[in-house]
Amino acid sequence: MRKLVTASVVCALAIGLTAVPGAIGKKSVKQVQSFVTLSATPASDPTTGATTDVTVSGNVKANSSCRKNRTVHFAYLIGGIAGPEVGTPATTRSNGDFSATLPPSPLVDGTAQVRATVDQTPRTKKIKGKKKGANKGKKKGKTKKRKFNCLSGYGDSNVFATNDGVAP
Repeated sequence: MRKLVTASVVCALAIGLTAVPGAIGKKSVKQVQSFVTLSATPASDPTTGATTDVTVSGNVKANSSCRKNRTVHFAYLIGGIAGPEVGTPATTRSNGDFSATLPPSPLVDGTAQVRATVDQTPRTKKIKGKKKGANKGKKKGKTKKRKFNCLSGYGDSNVFATNDGVAP
């Protein structure tokens, strides 16, 4: 009987030692998707009707850690393909909203569309632990750092008309 108990204790220890390293492993960095919604409104010169600039506003949709202070780049879509970057990149506010004014589309007359792209950004969020036990008012809770990788994303605006102000 003694040999059986000893054998089961040794077996339990061996199983426990092989299972513990896998349970203690580090958590991986959380990958967070980002989506962009935007709307473009062209402004035109009242005398000639030429498109002078395009006002773009929108929102980056992601979890709360990945919305604020994201850099948004803009490009015009020409034939469904994004052209070179135009205008000054915008930075999102705490709720993910952004707005920018872009130069007119390189297309002379016709329709245009704007693509907004947000950069990939690593983030760290501090999470405060709960205070437990009789010493609630005396001890501070532990602070953990959770890492996020805010992935890049893009969105296309509505289609709008452009005009160079010259009669055909």
